[in-house]
Amino acid sequence: MLTLNSLSTRLKKFNLLDFVVFLLPLLVFLTILYGTLLWTLYVSFTDWQTMAANYEFTGLKWYKFLVAQPRFWIDVQNNLKWLILGVIPTTIAAIFLAYLLELAPFPGVESYVRTLILYPVAMSFIVTGTIWSWMYEPNKGVFNVLLKSIGIDSPLRYATDINNATYWLILIFIWQYLGFAVIIIQSSFRTAELQEMVEAATMDGASKIRLLFSVIIPNIRSGILVLVSLLLINTLKVFDIVYIVTFGGPGSATDVLALNMWITYFQQHLVSAGAGIGMIIFAMAFIIVVPYTIYALKKWFE
Repeated sequence: MLTLNSLSTRLKKFNLLDFVVFLLPLLVFLTILYGTLLWTLYVSFTDWQTMAANYEFTGLKWYKFLVAQPRFWIDVQNNLKWLILGVIPTTIAAIFLAYLLELAPFPGVESYVRTLILYPVAMSFIVTGTIWSWMYEPNKGVFNVLLKSIGIDSPLRYATDINNATYWLILIFIWQYLGFAVIIIQSSFRTAELQEMVEAATMDGASKIRLLFSVIIPNIRSGILVLVSLLLINTLKVFDIVYIVTFGGPGSATDVLALNMWITYFQQHLVSAGAGIGMIIFAMAFIIVVPYTIYALKKWFE
Protein backbone atom coordinates (compact mmCIF):
# COMPACT_ATOMS: atom_id res chain seq x y z
CA MET A 1 0.00 0.00 0.00
CA LEU A 2 1.05 3.57 -0.71
CA THR A 3 1.83 5.69 2.29
CA LEU A 4 0.72 9.30 2.47
CA ASN A 5 4.32 10.46 2.11
CA SER A 6 4.98 8.36 -1.00
CA LEU A 7 1.67 9.47 -2.55
CA SER A 8 2.50 13.11 -1.86
CA THR A 9 5.94 12.65 -3.44
CA ARG A 10 4.43 11.11 -6.58
CA LEU A 11 1.90 13.94 -6.87
CA LYS A 12 4.68 16.49 -6.58
CA LYS A 13 6.67 14.71 -9.30
CA PHE A 14 3.59 14.53 -11.51
CA ASN A 15 2.88 18.22 -11.07
CA LEU A 16 6.48 19.11 -11.86
CA LEU A 17 6.31 16.99 -15.02
CA ASP A 18 3.07 18.69 -16.00
CA PHE A 19 4.70 22.07 -15.53
CA VAL A 20 7.77 21.19 -17.59
CA VAL A 21 5.90 19.49 -20.43
CA PHE A 22 2.78 21.62 -20.69
CA LEU A 23 2.80 24.82 -18.68
CA LEU A 24 6.39 25.91 -19.28
CA PRO A 25 6.17 25.88 -23.13
CA LEU A 26 2.80 27.62 -22.89
CA LEU A 27 4.22 30.33 -20.62
CA VAL A 28 7.21 30.81 -22.93
CA PHE A 29 4.90 31.11 -25.93
CA LEU A 30 2.59 33.60 -24.21
CA THR A 31 5.54 35.62 -22.95
CA ILE A 32 7.01 35.91 -26.46
CA LEU A 33 3.61 36.62 -28.05
CA TYR A 34 2.38 39.29 -25.66
CA GLY A 35 5.86 40.56 -24.86
CA THR A 36 6.44 41.50 -28.50
CA LEU A 37 2.93 42.95 -28.65
CA LEU A 38 3.59 45.19 -25.64
CA TRP A 39 6.98 46.17 -27.08
CA THR A 40 5.30 47.18 -30.36
CA LEU A 41 2.73 49.19 -28.41
CA TYR A 42 5.49 51.02 -26.53
CA VAL A 43 7.45 51.70 -29.74
CA SER A 44 4.33 53.32 -31.24
CA PHE A 45 4.52 55.90 -28.41
CA THR A 46 8.20 56.71 -28.98
CA ASP A 47 10.07 58.86 -31.52
CA TRP A 48 11.83 56.12 -33.52
CA GLN A 49 11.94 57.47 -37.09
CA THR A 50 15.35 56.42 -38.45
CA MET A 51 17.41 53.23 -38.57
CA ALA A 52 18.81 54.11 -35.13
CA ALA A 53 16.50 53.23 -32.25
CA ASN A 54 15.05 56.13 -30.30
CA TYR A 55 12.88 55.26 -27.31
CA GLU A 56 12.05 58.83 -26.30
CA PHE A 57 8.40 58.83 -25.24
CA THR A 58 6.23 61.11 -27.44
CA GLY A 59 2.71 59.91 -26.57
CA LEU A 60 0.17 59.93 -29.41
CA LYS A 61 2.36 61.91 -31.82
CA TRP A 62 2.51 59.22 -34.50
CA TYR A 63 -1.14 58.25 -34.18
CA LYS A 64 -2.04 61.90 -34.83
CA PHE A 65 0.38 61.86 -37.75
CA LEU A 66 -1.28 58.77 -39.22
CA VAL A 67 -4.89 59.96 -38.97
CA ALA A 68 -3.88 63.25 -40.60
CA GLN A 69 -2.74 61.40 -43.74
CA PRO A 70 -5.38 61.02 -46.52
CA ARG A 71 -3.75 57.71 -47.41
CA PHE A 72 -4.61 56.29 -43.99
CA TRP A 73 -8.33 56.82 -44.53
CA ILE A 74 -8.12 55.33 -48.01
CA ASP A 75 -6.55 52.28 -46.36
CA VAL A 76 -9.33 52.07 -43.77
CA GLN A 77 -11.99 52.28 -46.48
CA ASN A 78 -10.27 49.61 -48.55
CA ASN A 79 -9.89 47.34 -45.53
CA LEU A 80 -13.61 47.72 -44.84
CA LYS A 81 -14.32 46.74 -48.45
CA TRP A 82 -12.17 43.65 -47.98
CA LEU A 83 -13.91 42.82 -44.70
CA ILE A 84 -17.39 43.00 -46.22
CA LEU A 85 -16.92 41.88 -49.82
CA GLY A 86 -14.26 39.31 -49.06
CA VAL A 87 -16.25 37.57 -46.33
CA ILE A 88 -19.96 37.67 -47.21
CA PRO A 89 -19.76 36.34 -50.81
CA THR A 90 -17.21 33.68 -49.79
CA THR A 91 -19.42 32.46 -46.95
CA ILE A 92 -22.61 32.40 -49.03
CA ALA A 93 -20.91 30.67 -51.98
CA ALA A 94 -19.32 28.13 -49.60
CA ILE A 95 -22.69 27.22 -48.04
CA PHE A 96 -24.35 26.61 -51.40
CA LEU A 97 -21.35 24.81 -52.89
CA ALA A 98 -20.94 22.59 -49.82
CA TYR A 99 -24.64 21.74 -49.97
CA LEU A 100 -24.41 20.88 -53.67
CA LEU A 101 -21.47 18.60 -52.93
CA GLU A 102 -23.51 16.90 -50.22
CA LEU A 103 -26.26 16.30 -52.79
CA ALA A 104 -23.84 14.82 -55.35
CA PRO A 105 -25.21 11.41 -56.45
CA PHE A 106 -21.78 9.81 -56.74
CA PRO A 107 -19.35 9.95 -53.77
CA GLY A 108 -16.37 9.89 -56.14
CA VAL A 109 -17.55 13.07 -57.87
CA GLU A 110 -17.97 14.88 -54.54
CA SER A 111 -14.51 13.82 -53.39
CA TYR A 112 -12.87 14.85 -56.66
CA VAL A 113 -14.58 18.27 -56.82
CA ARG A 114 -13.78 18.97 -53.16
CA THR A 115 -10.11 18.19 -53.76
CA LEU A 116 -10.12 20.35 -56.89
CA ILE A 117 -11.54 23.44 -55.21
CA LEU A 118 -9.16 22.97 -52.28
CA TYR A 119 -6.03 23.26 -54.45
CA PRO A 120 -5.92 27.10 -54.50
CA VAL A 121 -5.65 27.17 -50.69
CA ALA A 122 -2.32 25.36 -50.95
CA MET A 123 -0.88 28.14 -53.12
CA SER A 124 0.83 31.11 -51.53
CA PHE A 125 -0.61 34.55 -52.19
CA ILE A 126 2.67 35.43 -53.95
CA VAL A 127 2.08 32.71 -56.55
CA THR A 128 -1.63 33.49 -56.77
CA GLY A 129 -1.01 37.20 -57.20
CA THR A 130 1.55 36.60 -59.94
CA ILE A 131 -0.77 34.30 -61.88
CA TRP A 132 -3.73 36.65 -61.63
CA SER A 133 -1.55 39.61 -62.62
CA TRP A 134 -0.90 37.85 -65.93
CA MET A 135 -4.60 37.12 -66.31
CA TYR A 136 -5.64 40.70 -65.48
CA GLU A 137 -3.15 42.43 -67.81
CA PRO A 138 -5.39 44.68 -69.98
CA ASN A 139 -3.62 44.23 -73.31
CA LYS A 140 -2.24 40.69 -73.36
CA GLY A 141 -3.81 39.16 -70.27
CA VAL A 142 -5.71 35.87 -70.46
CA PHE A 143 -9.19 37.31 -69.90
CA ASN A 144 -9.08 40.04 -72.54
CA VAL A 145 -7.27 37.82 -75.05
CA LEU A 146 -9.98 35.18 -74.69
CA LEU A 147 -12.71 37.80 -75.09
CA LYS A 148 -10.95 39.23 -78.15
CA SER A 149 -10.70 35.73 -79.68
CA ILE A 150 -14.52 35.53 -79.76
CA GLY A 151 -14.88 39.03 -81.16
CA ILE A 152 -15.43 41.01 -77.96
CA ASP A 153 -13.25 44.08 -77.50
CA SER A 154 -13.29 44.19 -73.71
CA PRO A 155 -13.24 47.62 -72.04
CA LEU A 156 -12.26 46.04 -68.70
CA ARG A 157 -8.98 47.29 -67.23
CA TYR A 158 -9.15 45.03 -64.17
CA ALA A 159 -6.48 45.89 -61.57
CA THR A 160 -5.42 49.02 -63.47
CA ASP A 161 -8.88 50.58 -63.15
CA ILE A 162 -8.60 53.20 -60.41
CA ASN A 163 -12.31 52.90 -59.53
CA ASN A 164 -12.68 49.11 -59.46
CA ALA A 165 -9.19 47.68 -58.87
CA THR A 166 -9.90 46.76 -55.24
CA TYR A 167 -12.91 44.66 -56.25
CA TRP A 168 -10.81 42.68 -58.74
CA LEU A 169 -8.28 41.99 -55.99
CA ILE A 170 -11.04 40.82 -53.65
CA LEU A 171 -12.15 38.38 -56.35
CA ILE A 172 -8.72 36.74 -56.12
CA PHE A 173 -9.17 36.32 -52.37
CA ILE A 174 -12.60 34.72 -52.84
CA TRP A 175 -11.20 32.33 -55.44
CA GLN A 176 -8.37 31.26 -53.16
CA TYR A 177 -10.33 30.86 -49.92
CA LEU A 178 -13.52 29.32 -51.29
CA GLY A 179 -12.23 25.74 -51.02
CA PHE A 180 -11.13 26.34 -47.43
CA ALA A 181 -14.57 27.75 -46.61
CA VAL A 182 -16.34 24.78 -48.22
CA ILE A 183 -14.37 22.29 -46.11
CA ILE A 184 -15.32 24.09 -42.87
CA ILE A 185 -19.00 24.24 -43.85
CA GLN A 186 -19.04 20.59 -44.92
CA SER A 187 -17.57 19.53 -41.58
CA SER A 188 -20.45 21.39 -39.89
CA PHE A 189 -22.95 19.48 -42.06
CA ARG A 190 -21.73 16.08 -40.90
CA THR A 191 -22.70 16.01 -37.25
CA ALA A 192 -24.90 13.16 -36.08
CA GLU A 193 -27.58 15.49 -34.69
CA LEU A 194 -27.90 17.44 -37.94
CA GLN A 195 -28.04 14.28 -40.03
CA GLU A 196 -30.92 13.02 -37.88
CA MET A 197 -32.76 16.33 -38.34
CA VAL A 198 -32.25 16.19 -42.11
CA GLU A 199 -33.56 12.61 -42.26
CA ALA A 200 -36.60 13.51 -40.19
CA ALA A 201 -37.36 16.59 -42.32
CA THR A 202 -36.90 14.57 -45.52
CA MET A 203 -39.38 11.96 -44.30
CA ASP A 204 -41.84 14.79 -43.63
CA GLY A 205 -41.54 15.85 -47.28
CA ALA A 206 -39.30 18.90 -46.97
CA SER A 207 -37.74 20.05 -50.25
CA LYS A 208 -33.99 20.45 -50.72
CA ILE A 209 -34.25 24.24 -50.53
CA ARG A 210 -36.44 24.05 -47.41
CA LEU A 211 -33.92 21.68 -45.84
CA LEU A 212 -31.09 24.13 -46.48
CA PHE A 213 -32.78 27.25 -45.11
CA SER A 214 -34.96 25.77 -42.35
CA VAL A 215 -32.85 22.90 -41.03
CA ILE A 216 -29.21 23.07 -42.07
CA ILE A 217 -28.26 26.77 -41.87
CA PRO A 218 -29.85 27.35 -38.42
CA ASN A 219 -27.92 24.36 -37.07
CA ILE A 220 -24.47 25.17 -38.46
CA ARG A 221 -24.21 28.61 -36.86
CA SER A 222 -21.08 27.66 -34.92
CA GLY A 223 -19.32 26.53 -38.12
CA ILE A 224 -20.38 29.69 -39.94
CA LEU A 225 -19.15 31.82 -37.04
CA VAL A 226 -15.75 30.09 -37.08
CA LEU A 227 -15.50 30.55 -40.84
CA VAL A 228 -16.53 34.20 -40.74
CA SER A 229 -14.06 34.93 -37.94
CA LEU A 230 -11.18 33.34 -39.86
CA LEU A 231 -12.09 35.11 -43.09
CA LEU A 232 -12.40 38.46 -41.32
CA ILE A 233 -8.93 38.10 -39.82
CA ASN A 234 -7.42 37.08 -43.16
CA THR A 235 -9.04 39.97 -45.02
CA LEU A 236 -7.95 42.41 -42.34
CA LYS A 237 -4.29 41.44 -42.62
CA VAL A 238 -4.31 41.13 -46.43
CA PHE A 239 -0.98 42.18 -47.88
CA ASP A 240 0.46 39.75 -50.41
CA ILE A 241 -2.18 40.11 -53.13
CA VAL A 242 -2.07 43.90 -53.05
CA TYR A 243 1.73 43.95 -52.94
CA ILE A 244 2.16 41.62 -55.92
CA VAL A 245 -0.69 42.70 -58.19
CA THR A 246 -0.87 46.49 -57.75
CA PHE A 247 1.51 47.59 -54.95
CA GLY A 248 -1.33 49.78 -53.75
CA GLY A 249 -1.95 51.41 -57.12
CA PRO A 250 -3.15 52.89 -59.32
CA GLY A 251 -2.03 55.76 -57.11
CA SER A 252 -3.19 54.60 -53.69
CA ALA A 253 -6.52 53.20 -54.91
CA THR A 254 -5.90 49.65 -53.64
CA ASP A 255 -3.69 50.47 -50.66
CA VAL A 256 -4.45 48.68 -47.38
CA LEU A 257 -3.23 49.09 -43.81
CA ALA A 258 -0.78 46.20 -43.92
CA LEU A 259 0.92 47.52 -47.07
CA ASN A 260 0.99 51.02 -45.59
CA MET A 261 2.67 49.59 -42.49
CA TRP A 262 5.30 47.80 -44.59
CA ILE A 263 6.12 50.92 -46.61
CA THR A 264 6.12 53.15 -43.52
CA TYR A 265 8.41 50.82 -41.59
CA PHE A 266 10.81 49.40 -44.19
CA GLN A 267 10.96 52.12 -46.86
CA GLN A 268 10.35 55.35 -44.95
CA HIS A 269 11.95 54.02 -41.73
CA LEU A 270 9.24 55.64 -39.60
CA VAL A 271 9.40 52.77 -37.15
CA SER A 272 7.07 54.28 -34.53
CA ALA A 273 4.45 55.11 -37.17
CA GLY A 274 4.70 51.58 -38.58
CA ALA A 275 4.25 50.16 -35.08
CA GLY A 276 1.20 52.42 -34.68
CA ILE A 277 -0.40 50.99 -37.83
CA GLY A 278 0.37 47.50 -36.54
CA MET A 279 -1.44 48.27 -33.28
CA ILE A 280 -4.43 49.66 -35.21
CA ILE A 281 -4.62 46.41 -37.20
CA PHE A 282 -4.37 44.43 -33.95
CA ALA A 283 -7.17 46.49 -32.37
CA MET A 284 -9.43 45.87 -35.37
CA ALA A 285 -8.65 42.15 -35.28
CA PHE A 286 -9.33 42.06 -31.53
CA ILE A 287 -12.73 43.69 -32.00
CA ILE A 288 -13.56 41.14 -34.69
CA VAL A 289 -12.47 38.14 -32.61
CA VAL A 290 -14.31 39.20 -29.43
CA PRO A 291 -17.84 38.14 -30.59
CA TYR A 292 -16.55 34.70 -31.56
CA THR A 293 -14.69 34.34 -28.24
CA ILE A 294 -17.81 35.26 -26.25
CA TYR A 295 -19.91 32.79 -28.27
CA ALA A 296 -17.32 30.03 -27.83
CA LEU A 297 -17.14 30.58 -24.08
CA LYS A 298 -20.91 30.46 -23.79
CA LYS A 299 -21.00 27.16 -25.71
CA TRP A 300 -18.14 25.82 -23.58
CA PHE A 301 -19.93 26.47 -20.28
CA GLU A 302 -23.38 25.34 -21.41
